[in-house]
Amino acid sequence: MAESSPSIQKTFMNHPAQTAAAAALIGAFVAATSAFSATTSLNTGSLGAAANGTNTDGVTLGLAGPLATPLDTAAGYGGGAPATPVNTTVPFNAALNPSSGAPFSIEFWVNPARDVNDGWAPVFNRISDNPRSGWTFFQRGTGAGGWNFALYSGVGTSVGAQITGGGAAFAVGEWTHVVGIWDGTTPSLFINGVDSGSTASGSGYAASTTATFSVGSYANGDNSFEGGLVDETAFYDRVLTSTEIAEHFAAAASTTPGDYSSLVIGDGALLYLQNAQVPEPGSVALLGLGLAAMLRRQRR
Repeated sequence: MAESSPSIQKTFMNHPAQTAAAAALIGAFVAATSAFSATTSLNTGSLGAAANGTNTDGVTLGLAGPLATPLDTAAGYGGGAPATPVNTTVPFNAALNPSSGAPFSIEFWVNPARDVNDGWAPVFNRISDNPRSGWTFFQRGTGAGGWNFALYSGVGTSVGAQITGGGAAFAVGEWTHVVGIWDGTTPSLFINGVDSGSTASGSGYAASTTATFSVGSYANGDNSFEGGLVDETAFYDRVLTSTEIAEHFAAAASTTPGDYSSLVIGDGALLYLQNAQVPEPGSVALLGLGLAAMLRRQRR
């Protein structure tokens, strides 16, 4: 390890009060960074900070993600309930709830902890009260077809339109790439870069006007994705093409930083939660300014 500058050593040796202040400042920075990374998943989509995700205490960040890029991380959801939700939530945003006839796409990577078919929800954007509106994804497992993309019509509580697929690719402890598409009239589902080939059923979809976007469970904590991992959640206000979806899936195998994320951002993601643990910019600036000010005082 390189030795510190003699002038810096002398400054802090001769000024214990400033040394203590510097230590306190660094400690505050570390604490702020830790708190920030534990409670916020930054949105790198075009909506910016307005679509940042807030993580509850039970969300575990820093787990191994689906991308081959070194240091890629994912979020883990250890299970929860309305009293103690374990999820990542984004406040209602009209841009994430296009009008019923407008197209949109939702993309994410998911790694289930168990093979069960009881409606666990890895990604959710629905009003559950009667009448129901919005949409959600459900785990269906190998015995019931893999993954379900359900949309609600705003009439009663029944599903309006839905599609289920990917059962052959479903595997506990392995990552699956899921893309759900609403083209304005019909849903479709892509699994691991290709069309699932499943046929949609039902009809009708009503955009929500109040739904909270949630990863890991319903917004209220119900139907928790018990022990599962979710990463790279993205929302687009258009239909992703089959070519784009295949490119995204293939890019996950690249070890070059930015290969995957540049495609997601370049293809127009409004919401893109990468679950990266990064320091709060304000804390970084505070640390730099504080240390610089102390050193300036010592040079006078």
